[in-house]
Amino acid sequence: MKYFLIYPPGDKIEFESFLHQAKEKGIKHIVYLSVKDVQFLPFIHHFKNENFLKKLGIPYTFIRAGYFMQNLSDFLMEEIKESQRIFIPAGRGKTSFLDTRDLAEVASIALQDTEKHQYKKYVITGDDAFDFYEVADILTEVLGFKVRYTNPSVKEFKEFMLEKGVNAEFVNVVIGIHFPTKLGLAKGITHDYEKITKKKPTKINTYIKDYKEKWD
Repeated sequence: MKYFLIYPPGDKIEFESFLHQAKEKGIKHIVYLSVKDVQFLPFIHHFKNENFLKKLGIPYTFIRAGYFMQNLSDFLMEEIKESQRIFIPAGRGKTSFLDTRDLAEVASIALQDTEKHQYKKYVITGDDAFDFYEVADILTEVLGFKVRYTNPSVKEFKEFMLEKGVNAEFVNVVIGIHFPTKLGLAKGITHDYEKITKKKPTKINTYIKDYKEKWD
């Protein structure tokens, strides 16, 4: 028995209790989806969860992921469609964009050959880093309509989202996701994906073309 484990947002998540039960049931390996640079972020759940998994003694693979391209067609999509803008408090920092299809491929490989990937920590990114002004230009080119990045402050973003009725906890999670970018800490690129799969990671232009209908 092997698990691919994702820690979801929210409260009252009995992560440690779940893993104790998994150990009792004889689980053989856990592939855990963590985040890039987690070792420098002791205030987030993933930092604590990685340390707990190490202490628990279940063989693991940590996949530390960069920023998902899919965010553009998820919580950023509505503003892109309705107002032709990327509205996120990420400042001018660059971030290394990752297609979750590439992430899924790495997770599948780790699950199929757990012995080879046991106790490994992989940092999975794309091979390009962009600021959101550049992402807006790429969206403009591929989608055929002008997209702007408005670079709101945290205060402006929070007030706008709360006024729209977005859950305050989710708003804070989104702010937290983009805080490392705002500080210039999210631009690092690795080549773990290429080493594991022997392929180049998906380009952001390709991702946008593949899911172009999302923004129609």
